[in-house]
Amino acid sequence: MASPTPSLPDSSLFGSPQLGSFGDQSSQPESLGTECGLCHETYTAPKVLPCLHTFCQPCLEKIQENHDKITCPKCEQDCILPSQGIAGLLSDYAINNVLETSSIDGSPLSCTGCKTKDTHAVARCFDCANYLCGNCVMAHQYMHCFEGHHVVNLKDQSNKEDFKTDKLLCCPRHKTETLRFFCRTCNIPICKECTNSEHLKGLHDYDHISEIGSRQVEILADLVEQSKAKTNDLRNAAKSVEHLSSRLQMQYHKAQAEINDTFNFYCSVLEERKEELMKELEDLYNTKMVSLSLVGNKVQEMVENANNLSSYFDRITKFSSTTEILVFKQLLDSKLHCVISYNPEVNMQSMDLEFLSNYQAIQVGVRNTFGYIRHSSEGAPTTKPQPIARPNGVVNSDRANTYQNGHAYESNIISKRFGSANSLGPFSTSLSDISPYEKWSSGPTDVFQNGTNDSFHLGVDPVIDLTSKFISATMYPLKSQIKRQKMIYHCKFGEFGVMEGQFTEPSGVAVNAQNDIIVADTNNHRIQIFDKEGRFKFQFGECGKRDGQLLYPNRVAVVKTSGDIIVTERSPTHQIQIYNQYGQFVRKFGANILQHPRGVTVDIKGRIIVVECKVMRVIIFDQLGNVLQKFGCSKHLEFPNGVVVNDKQEIFISDNRAHCVKVFNYDGVFLRQIGGEGLTNYPIGVCINQNGEILVADNHNNFNITIFTQDGQLVNASESKVKHAQCFDVALMDDGSVVLASKDYRLYIYRYMQIPSLGM
Repeated sequence: MASPTPSLPDSSLFGSPQLGSFGDQSSQPESLGTECGLCHETYTAPKVLPCLHTFCQPCLEKIQENHDKITCPKCEQDCILPSQGIAGLLSDYAINNVLETSSIDGSPLSCTGCKTKDTHAVARCFDCANYLCGNCVMAHQYMHCFEGHHVVNLKDQSNKEDFKTDKLLCCPRHKTETLRFFCRTCNIPICKECTNSEHLKGLHDYDHISEIGSRQVEILADLVEQSKAKTNDLRNAAKSVEHLSSRLQMQYHKAQAEINDTFNFYCSVLEERKEELMKELEDLYNTKMVSLSLVGNKVQEMVENANNLSSYFDRITKFSSTTEILVFKQLLDSKLHCVISYNPEVNMQSMDLEFLSNYQAIQVGVRNTFGYIRHSSEGAPTTKPQPIARPNGVVNSDRANTYQNGHAYESNIISKRFGSANSLGPFSTSLSDISPYEKWSSGPTDVFQNGTNDSFHLGVDPVIDLTSKFISATMYPLKSQIKRQKMIYHCKFGEFGVMEGQFTEPSGVAVNAQNDIIVADTNNHRIQIFDKEGRFKFQFGECGKRDGQLLYPNRVAVVKTSGDIIVTERSPTHQIQIYNQYGQFVRKFGANILQHPRGVTVDIKGRIIVVECKVMRVIIFDQLGNVLQKFGCSKHLEFPNGVVVNDKQEIFISDNRAHCVKVFNYDGVFLRQIGGEGLTNYPIGVCINQNGEILVADNHNNFNITIFTQDGQLVNASESKVKHAQCFDVALMDDGSVVLASKDYRLYIYRYMQIPSLGM
């Protein structure tokens, strides 16, 4: 049942063999050929493409399809042409010099200026880029179309090393001028006329080629040497890529084998469990059948006794006198009473026999215990993995827990709290024996989890004004200097599971006008409703993407006027769903707009405000799903997780990484900051109470509540007497209580309004 192995990219495609061979060739001196790679004849007006490959000008003109660019026939790179087209490309002076030298040595060149190929060239025109015979030289002297062309006699270059000395070239812009200067600013040779127009002294830095030409060539040669040295690094990099490719391929096959082994182990455990249940079922069936058989035999016996007694009584009453009948009365009386008093013990409930399966729990359990793919990414924080027991007893650190700071890997939690790692999970185990106050996280965390294994790491935006982290030190005293009042919860409810009143991840909580507590049970794909005492009322939603179904709901909010429930869903749907107060589906929207919805709230006009993490954006919808406003907050936010609005159209966003609440208006203008590091460390949510005060909740060391005015003035603060697990979300009740959703699958209700004034 193993999945087929997908085709893997060949390691040679990564370029390492080609790069290595190129490096080997580059170390050898290149022999300069005089034949064009297209026509395979001696170059005629050799032109150099921007990719530094040389071809005959006529050959390039034959294959040219576009006036603006041409594709190199050798490397297939698109080369942008100058305005003059191919004629405006640079000539390959090296090949021209070699050809001229070979002509001087006795291998005459043919004239390229006329159609007669057998005519030997005696001169070269730099403007036409042609070798000229005697007739063409005469034409250049007397015809007006060649006026001003620079023609040089080949016999004047008697020394074969003459090409190494400076030669006068005509300026491509001013045909009558020669290139005598080199402009350092533009990095090109120029003529005298250029210095009076495009390259004015003072604006451009230039000198005579005879003075700085050799130095510029040395600079270029130095760059060539550096590039040659760089090829060694590139070859090493290519080898590393090839090695990593092979290593990755080995790891892929190893992981694939591990998945198959885990699957086979799961199958073996399931097979064993199946056999156990089948044996248990058979034993129970046989026991109950034997019991029923005994009862049936006894009943049949009583039926036969009753029939016999009835027949005998009919016989003696028909053929006997009263005295004779009374002789048998004692005997018949005892037997009849025995039949009448017999009541067979047939308990229908004790005879029930059925198998109860919870497919949703199986789904959750398999996802939490089967395993996960561990991979490293650039910039990810490193953690020391905790070893996990393998089925064969070997400890494998590669499959260790990589969830950080409170987001413990679910199977590790289950194995620690519900039994062996080889067990089938917590399907029949209660959480009542687990301390709900075990502290899994002290608050600081660099990794946030949205309900699945796709944990993402936070990066600090470089444009964030870091001074905000230090402003709080002057505005507020340190947390250790604040006298926080102790508080304790007066109600708690919930446990791990998939039944009513149980959770697998209560990641979002809200309270309606009736003080009913609405909980987003993310991994169970449902919404559960409880009364203010934590008693279960009803639930709605099931796993799926159709109307009325939910897929990883992570936050909830309530429209106070109508009681409608707003639900946000995380990946893969990234959308908003609306249900009425009875859990009936109304509509859904936002899947094509939202990316990472995190916090959600509803203002007094029924507008839905959603804050998105990762992309740091706020989107405002109306009840029909129309976008009323959206704006980015990446310059001010680092990791938003909660949002609330007042009646002045001000948006309060709790920022977990910035340790404060950031306030914006509906146009996206940043207004102010409330709280700060040392006072509201790693906030998990923000609310507005009936007094209009801002309540900021965090779980740093303890569960803390810090209250401010809407202007940011500190009012009072409190902390819990017990430590909680990682906390997800908070909501306010009308009676002055705070509902806290915790990762230990419970919800806690704290009362905070009776806290005295803050003392320092």
